[in-house]
Amino acid sequence: MAAEKSSSPWIWIFLFLMLGSFAAFIVFLDQQIVSNSHSTDSSVDSDADRTKPKIDFYSVLPDRKVEIPISEEEQEGIRNPSINKTSGDQVLLQVGSFQSAGEADSFKAELAFLGLEASVKSAMVNNDTWHRVQVGPFASNSALSRAKNLLLENNIKYMQRSMPQ
Repeated sequence: MAAEKSSSPWIWIFLFLMLGSFAAFIVFLDQQIVSNSHSTDSSVDSDADRTKPKIDFYSVLPDRKVEIPISEEEQEGIRNPSINKTSGDQVLLQVGSFQSAGEADSFKAELAFLGLEASVKSAMVNNDTWHRVQVGPFASNSALSRAKNLLLENNIKYMQRSMPQ
């Protein structure tokens, strides 16, 4: 037991010396990394300054013009924009069909809470009156895609219908 007490302080001293030397080594490496990064940054900046030309874009770009070749058909379309319009069909989304006008109106109100503007159209089918809840027509494909995504996110089934212009 006496031998155990005499070797114990030497073990602790050795461990503290090892720990101190490890900490000193880490600090030394950290300072080497910091000093190397500062020296490489300045050398990169000086090399870049020597090789890059100085350009003042505000004075150079207004003097430059790029000629884009345009066919005669495209030039006519630019002069007369009504040529570019296509006579395609407008798209409606039918989201419901009810025999009761009250049910159709309440479903229209639910769609209004989602941010969709719906309308109710009445139609005669086999001598019965059905009230169709429709969303649209849509002016652009992006508006149509937004409405479809919103309906799918809320688990509302729809049927896409085209309406001639």
